[in-house]
Amino acid sequence: MSEIVALQDIERAGNYIAKSGLFGVKTPEQAIALMLVAQAEGRNPFEAARDYHIIQGRPALKADSILARFQQAGGSVRWIELSDTKAVAEFSHPQGGKVIIDWDIERAKRAGLIGKDNWKNYPRQMLRARVISEGVRTIYPGVCVGTYTVEEVQDMSEIKPAGEHEYTFIDTPQATPQDTPQAAEQETA
Repeated sequence: MSEIVALQDIERAGNYIAKSGLFGVKTPEQAIALMLVAQAEGRNPFEAARDYHIIQGRPALKADSILARFQQAGGSVRWIELSDTKAVAEFSHPQGGKVIIDWDIERAKRAGLIGKDNWKNYPRQMLRARVISEGVRTIYPGVCVGTYTVEEVQDMSEIKPAGEHEYTFIDTPQATPQDTPQAAEQETA
């Protein structure tokens, strides 16, 4: 566990990170939130700028960071194939066993991912990131629990603010056709 960093130091660093425009962080609050996440993970808060990006308002852990954390935790990966059309790797961990994970362009097409610029320009890197996130989550999910890779978040739809969502609560009675005023008129006629 790293040494606890004082909130005032995190706030100061968060301001610098936001001003730099690096890592996809647009506001000091985003930088500070990421740094607090890193500290909660037992890591130095300043690692957050290295390991995370903010994409579409979501914190995203870089695929390389997920893989590095997996290997630091005793996991290993053996790349079987890595090309612009297919990525295959074997992941193993003493507590999770072994699995072979593959992603190919056809699977990415079926998932509706191919039309995006990163998939057009960097297919090998995108396939690799998908293999890493699925492999690590399958064998040893504690490494990245609750977070997605940058590439996964880029493929997600935009987040709608809470006010734009419609909510229906199960315990709220719903009007049935016989409860409407028109139904009451029809019954009396």
